[in-house]
Amino acid sequence: MIFPIVDNPLPDSVARTKEEAPAPSLGSAVRGLWLMTWRPRVAWRHLPALLATLLAIPALASMAGFSHPERAARFFPWVVVFHFRVALPLYCLSILGDVVRGELQTNTLVFLATRPLTRARLFLLKLACEGLWVQIIAAGSMALLLSIGLVLQVPSIASIALKLFGIQFLAVLAYGALSALLGLIHRRFLVVGAIYGLVVEVGIGQIPTNVNNLSIARHLRTLLANIPTFNSTYQWSPDGTLTSLVVLPIAAAILTAVAASFFTWREYHYNEEMHR
Repeated sequence: MIFPIVDNPLPDSVARTKEEAPAPSLGSAVRGLWLMTWRPRVAWRHLPALLATLLAIPALASMAGFSHPERAARFFPWVVVFHFRVALPLYCLSILGDVVRGELQTNTLVFLATRPLTRARLFLLKLACEGLWVQIIAAGSMALLLSIGLVLQVPSIASIALKLFGIQFLAVLAYGALSALLGLIHRRFLVVGAIYGLVVEVGIGQIPTNVNNLSIARHLRTLLANIPTFNSTYQWSPDGTLTSLVVLPIAAAILTAVAASFFTWREYHYNEEMHR
């Protein structure tokens, strides 16, 4: 029996469907990753953690301020500095350090890596979505904190709001890029981040020489020194403000590029990553 040679073994309708199907676009990839970023975090079972993140620092300010109204003007700067130097870095580390590790833990990185995107672009898009989420949460927490300051009648609180939002934006960029790189380097990135914070941010950042430029906290301190409330409270110097404004975004860009390159060539094994 002789079988005829068929050029197109698929039915015409199926062939047309495959030909007419639109190729995946960068915009659809961004929308999909952004949907995967925010939707799980607003699920009912995650709402307590989300509310705790939003309300932790404002609650601290309100408890201290309303219990001792006469000390509110002095205590409020301490809460803001605690927010910048402790809470914000830890939140960036826990969220952005898990950009790749979280996908490895759920074994979904293979699925994402099969999308028509290079590994570097996939990492950059995922980092951008997660970073935007952190920026939104940090902005919400700062807005609540400033509202508490207004209620407590902290002097000049309204005039410094825009500066605090701007400094916080740069802080999330820098800490976020660093956290993403630490998350790629080691599966115990929380421990590595804590060691880095103690050695570089706390230790080297306090050394009165140019080596303290390695510390993100040092540049944030310089920027905060331009606000009279913090200048008078902590006696910080605003010298080098322009340098800090340039260094923070450049450092974020360099750290992000290094992390993207690292993710491009490194291979991750699911069985190993399951043991943090």
